[in-house]
Amino acid sequence: MGSGSRIDHQHHLIATTASASISTSDDAEQFGVAEEQQRLISEILRLGQRVELGEATDAEAQRFTEARDELRSEWGSADVPSDEYRPPESAPGDEERVTQEARELEGQVLLGQATVEQTERLSELHERLQPAEDRAVQRAAAQQVLDEMLAEQQAAAALHVQARDRLPDEPAVSYEEDFDAFQRAYDAARERAARGEAAIPYLTEDATGGLGAREGGRAFGVELEFDVDGDYDTRREARERIALDMYQAGLSRDEGVHGYHAQQYAGYTDAANAWRMESDCTVSGEIVSPILYDEPATWQNLATVCEIVERHGGHASFRTGGHVHVGMHDYGVDVANHFRLMQTYKAYEDVLYRLAQNPGAPGNRHRGSEWCTPNRVPGHGYGDIYDVRESAYHGQAVNLTSARGRQSDHGEFRLWDGSLTPSVIQTQVKLSLGITAAAVRDAGSTQALAGGDPVQLGGHRQRLREAGLLGRRLNGEQWRTGTLNFRRLVDDVFHRSQDKEQATALFASTRWQRSGR
Repeated sequence: MGSGSRIDHQHHLIATTASASISTSDDAEQFGVAEEQQRLISEILRLGQRVELGEATDAEAQRFTEARDELRSEWGSADVPSDEYRPPESAPGDEERVTQEARELEGQVLLGQATVEQTERLSELHERLQPAEDRAVQRAAAQQVLDEMLAEQQAAAALHVQARDRLPDEPAVSYEEDFDAFQRAYDAARERAARGEAAIPYLTEDATGGLGAREGGRAFGVELEFDVDGDYDTRREARERIALDMYQAGLSRDEGVHGYHAQQYAGYTDAANAWRMESDCTVSGEIVSPILYDEPATWQNLATVCEIVERHGGHASFRTGGHVHVGMHDYGVDVANHFRLMQTYKAYEDVLYRLAQNPGAPGNRHRGSEWCTPNRVPGHGYGDIYDVRESAYHGQAVNLTSARGRQSDHGEFRLWDGSLTPSVIQTQVKLSLGITAAAVRDAGSTQALAGGDPVQLGGHRQRLREAGLLGRRLNGEQWRTGTLNFRRLVDDVFHRSQDKEQATALFASTRWQRSGR
């Protein structure tokens, strides 16, 4: 199981380029601007983009004007020329009268009896009662945040275009159209397993096809939960030995076992020696990676960490989970990106939960969804970035509570079972990267995903049960139909043959899951 996610504290703040240290969420919010102000700014940015492109409806254009005026009125944004916005000044001796009038109007508002004009008058009086120096500070803070968000939005838009331009026009192979290509990859994985070899290949050079590249790709991070059999002292000693070996291997900066959420206070970095052992009350321990990129050293270090854990008795149990964090620096405040991401997840929900299973689990058992419940995706989409955060929250399969329209945004894929097999972890990382990237590529598309209704968790298993085919080997058209959702998934998120083959090997090593927990 495990509740070890760091999403509540901006775990793995993802930057577009390498840096020595990456700050926590508190630094990102250093100006202390009220959340309602940021929400208003996000709305202005979103609607302004539609107005500029000529795509806004009359209602949206009107709301854009109203929101901009509201920002100026409530926070006195400095983007308004000084001769256009000047808060009324009180004449000498008027302060007591203004205060009294404000109190009377506040009473009307509290009783729900105030008219629109009275409410507007109250806002005006509050502005007049505010010290001039406070108004200046608020205007400067509002403008600084607005400038910063505008700059990040422009950068996100540019990165969005670059992401689309980098993709090849046509994939190397389509598994939906070329069923034989899928079947060859599936059979090859089964044959490797039969020979006692690793069914899933582990790639170290250009493993993600640019999806996780330091330049032009997305950074990512992993959290690896593990269990150790035995009593409390046995588990504690194993954590200490693992932490010591990680330190001696140059993977961590100290040999200590850190407390839960310790990385939050230390800050995040992409340094290779920033792996960290943390305690977690739900499992024996959790290892938190630094910010990672698709480079040979990353995959070598991941393999070394897994080997160290297993050397000291650590294993992936039914309680453990694996969390993958993926950078969303190019998503911005355009919630069409977030909506397409969640549409993609929902269309392939059952396939993803199958691929989430730890292939080494006895009896092909899945850990369940207690700590990663299926997301509910609104059919009408999201109104703004705050709707995204409130809809896809911690404890669900896909967690987007870090979405703020900033370049430090990231998503967390929580549905993966715990695993200490590097090739399994790598494939799940690549699926997380691929889904995140595909959403940007296809944002705003009206094309349906998966060719019809989404297949929810447990859907394939239920269909097999109803047809009397559960537990039987499928052939012919039944097999084609049963694998179609998976084949469409890999076509949607991958362009290279080797990526589709690796995902197919994971598919061949897992089984459809039951619905519910």
